[in-house]
Amino acid sequence: MEWTQKPKTLPFTPKIAGGSSDIWSMPTRLPTTHLMIVHPRYIAPLLSGTKSLESRLGQDRRAPFGKVSPGDIVYIKPTGKRVIAKAIVRRVDEYEDLTPEDIDNLRQTYDDRIMGGDHYWQTKSDANYATLIGFEKITRIDDESCVPAELLVPNRNAWRIHKDDQADQADRKAA
Repeated sequence: MEWTQKPKTLPFTPKIAGGSSDIWSMPTRLPTTHLMIVHPRYIAPLLSGTKSLESRLGQDRRAPFGKVSPGDIVYIKPTGKRVIAKAIVRRVDEYEDLTPEDIDNLRQTYDDRIMGGDHYWQTKSDANYATLIGFEKITRIDDESCVPAELLVPNRNAWRIHKDDQADQADRKAA
């Protein structure tokens, strides 16, 4: 799946993950591994490329906000099922201090790729933070054994980060 066009211009500018001024460049750090839990209805569109953006909007700086970068590995798991796919993050746009008007602009600009629908956007209208993630190389997997076990421990988080990857990143920064 290719990101075929740059997104439309919004009346505000996203904070681009990785701190690069060139939003299309890949990071120089080692990738972090994540688990993304999604509603089962989004699996087929994600795998086919019809849903080309994953959006996470919320009241606080909850992961993946500030935690995911281009080049990271994301395992995809439908709610209540096993992990079914692996993807590489191509692009991340993050927005903060959002207003209801900003949320409406995000909807108008990206909903054809997010596939959120009316109910989704209504429930997110009071979000302060948004993370939009574009993937490449989404591949189906048949065996969960390649997924770090820590990510598969049940909890209430719909986005999980492999802690060993975070510790490795911190160790490399300190060195």
